[in-house]
Amino acid sequence: MKISRDWLADYVPLPDCAPEQLAHELTLKTVEVEGYDLVEGDVVFEIDNKSLTHRPDLWSHYGIARELSVLYGLPLAPLPQVVRPPSTTGLTAADPAWHRRILALRCTVDSSVPTPAFVRDRLRRIGAPSRNLCADLSAYVMFAVGQPSDVRSSDGSLVLEIPTLLPSRARRSARTEASVRQEKGLDTQRADQAADLFLHLLTEADPSAVALGEEDLVLAATRRAEIEVSLAELESRIGVRLPPDEILRILRALGCTAEITGELLRVVAPSWRSTGDLSLPVDIVEELARIHGFDALPAPRPVVTLTPSPRLPLSRRVREVLAARGGATEVLTYPWSADHLLTACGLDADLAISHPPAPDRARLRPSLVPNLLEAAAANLRYYDEFSIFEVGTVFAAAERTSAGILLAGPDGAGLFRRAKGLVDLVRRYCHLTALDLSGAPTPAWTDQSARLAIRPGGTLALVRPSVLRAAGIDRGAIACVELDLGALRAHPSRENRYTPVGDLPESDFDLSVLAADTVPWSLFADSASRAHALVQRVAYVGEYRGSRIPADHRSLTLRVTLRPRSATLTASEIATARSEVLAALERVGARLR
Repeated sequence: MKISRDWLADYVPLPDCAPEQLAHELTLKTVEVEGYDLVEGDVVFEIDNKSLTHRPDLWSHYGIARELSVLYGLPLAPLPQVVRPPSTTGLTAADPAWHRRILALRCTVDSSVPTPAFVRDRLRRIGAPSRNLCADLSAYVMFAVGQPSDVRSSDGSLVLEIPTLLPSRARRSARTEASVRQEKGLDTQRADQAADLFLHLLTEADPSAVALGEEDLVLAATRRAEIEVSLAELESRIGVRLPPDEILRILRALGCTAEITGELLRVVAPSWRSTGDLSLPVDIVEELARIHGFDALPAPRPVVTLTPSPRLPLSRRVREVLAARGGATEVLTYPWSADHLLTACGLDADLAISHPPAPDRARLRPSLVPNLLEAAAANLRYYDEFSIFEVGTVFAAAERTSAGILLAGPDGAGLFRRAKGLVDLVRRYCHLTALDLSGAPTPAWTDQSARLAIRPGGTLALVRPSVLRAAGIDRGAIACVELDLGALRAHPSRENRYTPVGDLPESDFDLSVLAADTVPWSLFADSASRAHALVQRVAYVGEYRGSRIPADHRSLTLRVTLRPRSATLTASEIATARSEVLAALERVGARLR
């Protein structure tokens, strides 16, 4: 909506200030001013319509002028009042389904009289076209007081219809300047302001014009809203106790009738604020706070107390990581184990059940491995490869919580590496302190060819063939991991590192090197990562053992990814990085195959 500063000055003596200051005051306390333009020496403000949806009284210059008079404590000029013609009938018709009121005036007018220059100028500055005297005066009245009207000819005279529509009906009509105002909910009393202003402007433009008659059909007059609110509630919601004199001054300047009796404030809203705008005590709170000034309210520095958020138990986090990121399926087994599996795994179970479910299942499990092997045997009837896990209580020297992981498949070496990767996945995403995977574990179920102790508490190994046979597993290999969750330690907070996505394409190359079995993969990965500044990451691809590979050695293939810094990598830059990575690998005992 466009508002002219010169037009506002007709109703309120505006202070001598820059347009920016006026726009700031309106935005801070009434409506959002999006900007302004200089038009023919006038300042035309552009007001965001969304900030006016609950204020039909502000869809006019007079409504905005009223707000400015309150903000600056300036007098508001009254609208003109005229003596209207006697009542007559037959000028118009009212429909209860559409109208709340309709006021009609019959006038004589000289159609050759031009529109006054100041009316044309005001309309042009806000972008409204000029057509003829009566149409221009109707538009002027709408932009001045916010009340739409219609002008038509009838029996050689002019009939001005000023309808007040039901908002629900107005929303169904074509979207025009008039319907936008009607759908916000206009008060029925506004029609009198429009009629008086139109007749005043008409007789000034054409002194020969005469008002012949008027018909006024009121179907549902706007009732002024009555609101009561305690001064204590005002203080509680605003944050300060406003003086009673200031409360009454603000509300009365806004057009309300206000009285304070003891601690109770009684307010009767004006008709133009009683169509859904002012109806609740909180509405009075808003009016007082915004006019008093939000920037004038005390703003104590907030006290923020940070308390650590409750963390999920480690057992829950391990479950989520293994299921969501590791792709393993959780199983739930009984807290007892079969005697033959305990014997095969070399486990001592000291705790017995007084009433066991079966004669061979009288002892509580000291490890999750026997029950996982039993679950694997049942699933191998249907699947060749799978990964399962369980987090539960075991009963060894002391009751504790363990996490067990089992991977089944045809390739034992591949299963062992995948199990090691799952251990690292748990360490990384559960934010555990460093885990040391070295040395030989002691459990009897581990295969000597592939086993590692996990310190501070755990085992990673392939399962011995004799244990597999005892469990009824006659094909493939099984890798198992068991972690003592009570012995693991997590960092007090997680570590977040932001790595920006590169704007330039990355390049990668593969290297196959011959390395001794005694040199761990982690040493190669760390050496290659630090070999050159362009190295972004180093990934394991695979390994090969065959007739051309010396004993106690393997062919290790790794993929090195390079990320450019400022320009796309050239072939010479990639070759230089490759040479330095290869040199770093040679220093730790690897050579190009």
